Amino acid sequence: MLNNNQFPQNAISHKKLNDFLIKAKKEININNMPSEQNEIKEEQDFNDLIENWTETSQKILLMINKKETTFTKNKNPKSLIAFGAMGAHINMALQALKATGSDH
Repeated sequence: MLNNNQFPQNAISHKKLNDFLIKAKKEININNMPSEQNEIKEEQDFNDLIENWTETSQKILLMINKKETTFTKNKNPKSLIAFGAMGAHINMALQALKATGSDH
């Protein structure tokens, strides 16, 4: 029987055990890894969002580029400049998307 001041020969201190824990490589848990099915769904969801965004962006550009629409009537010059900048950024984003090789 051991008293409070005696430790077995193979005992390890809390400090040493904590050092091992810190240095240990994290275990890869298969249950935490996304399944192939989840990855496929996530990719499909992303592609659907991109497709919707592309269609909406193109509609916005058409409205911005129309010469005479109620959209541009009675707007102050700063608003028109802001819409022009937005259109330029949408165009750049669409070009960047095209450069990724996306089919959209």
